[in-house]
Amino acid sequence: MKRFWIAGLLCGCAFYANAQKITFDVGRDSTFNAAEDYAQTSEGFDVDITKVNVINLGSQIAQDVAVASANSGEVKSALANSSYYRQRVDLMLSSALPERTNVYATISFLNDNSGSASAMVTVTNLEIEHFFRRNFKFRLGRLANSVSESQFFGRMALEESSAHVFGRKLFINDALEFDGSFKKRGGPSFFVGLKPQFKPFNLKGVYAGIHQDFKNGMQLHGIVSLNRQFEADMTTYIPDFRGKDAYFSYEAEVAYKRTGGTVFLNVGGNVGYTGLIPHASGRFDYINQVLPVVMRKGDSFKETFTPAAGFRIYPSRLASSLKWLPQAGLEAEVQGALTDRFTALNVCAYCKLSITRRMVLTYYCTPQFIWQDFNADKPSYIGGVVNYLRLSVTVGKPARMFL
Repeated sequence: MKRFWIAGLLCGCAFYANAQKITFDVGRDSTFNAAEDYAQTSEGFDVDITKVNVINLGSQIAQDVAVASANSGEVKSALANSSYYRQRVDLMLSSALPERTNVYATISFLNDNSGSASAMVTVTNLEIEHFFRRNFKFRLGRLANSVSESQFFGRMALEESSAHVFGRKLFINDALEFDGSFKKRGGPSFFVGLKPQFKPFNLKGVYAGIHQDFKNGMQLHGIVSLNRQFEADMTTYIPDFRGKDAYFSYEAEVAYKRTGGTVFLNVGGNVGYTGLIPHASGRFDYINQVLPVVMRKGDSFKETFTPAAGFRIYPSRLASSLKWLPQAGLEAEVQGALTDRFTALNVCAYCKLSITRRMVLTYYCTPQFIWQDFNADKPSYIGGVVNYLRLSVTVGKPARMFL
């Protein structure tokens, strides 16, 4: 699938270059700050639509280091990798094309010591959007979405595609989406999408969401989805699963956002669901060692209900003497909040330090505390922490940041 995306992008660029007079822009932007979050996604445009045929090029080069520790050697040894270092290069392209069409692409080159591969190429974002009257648009491809104020945790209602990915605020999913926005009139924005599955091609799910900003700083959003499960994916956790099944997911968030910071409360979960609980499949998610599988659909609401709360502050916006500290925050979520079988508290503390406007040092500390009594082969208490460090340098004019 990745080769298909890359081949399509290269062929499209070659055809476009022959058919249009284009300009490449890698010039310096004095207002750009790599420590900020840049992404309007479903709510607006991440390119200047008045500058047609200008291709914006950017690149982010990053060195990542992650180290995990746990309360016992048995717990730590169960991880696929207790530590890793990784070199990452993101090549970013964006452009406003004729006929009210925009294109975005981010290709990531990864090299790490995990042992899975010596080098990987990933299409992180590849989407085409066509808009109508600047308020409505269709988007197709590997889409980026950003509606929640959460910096760390994956979105509950859109499955596990980006759940618990270190340092990524944007959620990535393959979809065809219709978006609308009434923000200029003080109204909400909304989106409706279809998610495909490849190999074989099928419909994976449908989702819809709404987001509302208020003048007093309050923000509300909600997402609901209907997702399908397939036998090939489910037999790992439920051996006697056969055929297909479907379940509902939901997410709601209330946030208060001002110039100097944001606080938020987010809840989500699944209904009519069987399978592994959400947020348990990541490389450093300690809870996947005990495999908390929902076996009965009637238990899914309680066992997947996940509240999360957090805050983010922007010290550099409040005082010029703190321009070196553009962003810091703390988040926490509770898995199994309504069930007695297990309880997991996941915490994420982070900060971004600006060495320059384009060189950023990012640090994440992510403790996890798990209490469980349904898997007798594992300890009743598991505790661990992951320290994650990234040094990144950004050049050119990227439309979106994936820090």
